[in-house]
Amino acid sequence: MTILFGHSVADLYGASRSLLRLAGRLARDGHTVMAVLPGSGPLEAELERAGVEVYIRPELAAVDRRNFNIRGMAQTAGRLTAHLFRLAAFIRRRRVELVHTNTALILSTPLAARLAKCRHLWHIRESFAEFPRLWPLWRRVMLGLSDRIVAVSEAVARQFGGEGAGRVRVIHNGFPRTEFDGVSPARVADFKRRFGLDGGPLVAVIGRLKLRRKGQEVFLKAASMLAGRFPAARFLLIGSPYPGNEAHLEELKRIAAELGISERVVFTGDVEDIKAAYAALDVAVLPGSLPEPFGGVVIESMAMGKPVVGTRLGGTVEQIVDGETGFLVEPDNPAELAARVEQLLANEALRREMGRRGRERFLRHFEFETFYKRITDLYGEILRF
Repeated sequence: MTILFGHSVADLYGASRSLLRLAGRLARDGHTVMAVLPGSGPLEAELERAGVEVYIRPELAAVDRRNFNIRGMAQTAGRLTAHLFRLAAFIRRRRVELVHTNTALILSTPLAARLAKCRHLWHIRESFAEFPRLWPLWRRVMLGLSDRIVAVSEAVARQFGGEGAGRVRVIHNGFPRTEFDGVSPARVADFKRRFGLDGGPLVAVIGRLKLRRKGQEVFLKAASMLAGRFPAARFLLIGSPYPGNEAHLEELKRIAAELGISERVVFTGDVEDIKAAYAALDVAVLPGSLPEPFGGVVIESMAMGKPVVGTRLGGTVEQIVDGETGFLVEPDNPAELAARVEQLLANEALRREMGRRGRERFLRHFEFETFYKRITDLYGEILRF
């Protein structure tokens, strides 16, 4: 099979890592795999290392969430025009059998697939709760340009309502168990040494720094409530802002200072050995104030045997079993978040038991081989139309 992936960024955060795992496995299994990206970045090198042909197209039209409105859509359409026919010609020339668009925020590959009369799968990893006025139009566009749609969670699938019946499949992201095995004590010690972490308990939010959506400001408020009870604890924000959103980092630093916990909070930026970071943690937190479609951080934390406290929104409720693998809390409620984290920090046996159950749940429901079989079975179904 010859397959072309379209993706909107070249970073190595959740959706990009999911693409890398899938595309790399397809290439190892003997398929011809290509990917088109809007720019260079760490994902480009990793894909090439995995045997994927990568093409950089700066004119690739990705819809920016900051411009997800009528004007932004019009600007995107303008950037599309010249590029679209070249991409369709490329699809025909390389005899691509299936185009797999890896995000809802890109139009080039779906439209080019339609022009080239090529089968198209749209992989939806986003929640559009913030955009109730524009979503009905975007939903119809996606349904009209897709042979099938994959939703990463039931919460994402519900956005399509009855219109998606028979067209939308829920396939949870999968993660290879081998990625989470064999993190040596030396790697953990190196991570701690790098950031001056001196042996006290560690609580972290991992992911892009983005106010409200990712909820780091709620986490900081909860941290201020915990700081006195656990004087050795450190509170980590692991990750960086989206390009152009650097003000979010400065605002979070300001909030930490205002709360009087700057000395207890560590902004690590992007961490290369992220598995060592997971291994070092005592509690992982997903405090977003908006629905998380299917947070990879939750699954990765569970895979590393860590309890997770997350908000009762979106796909998170499909991941965490409340009271068994972690806790679910209401959004925008730092007091409840602090209470649940305190419960875990005060009870090592509870942390270990929830971590063990989380690891078991990961192996049963979210392991990569299950995901890979479901995706490739769907590919076969599409190509048999």
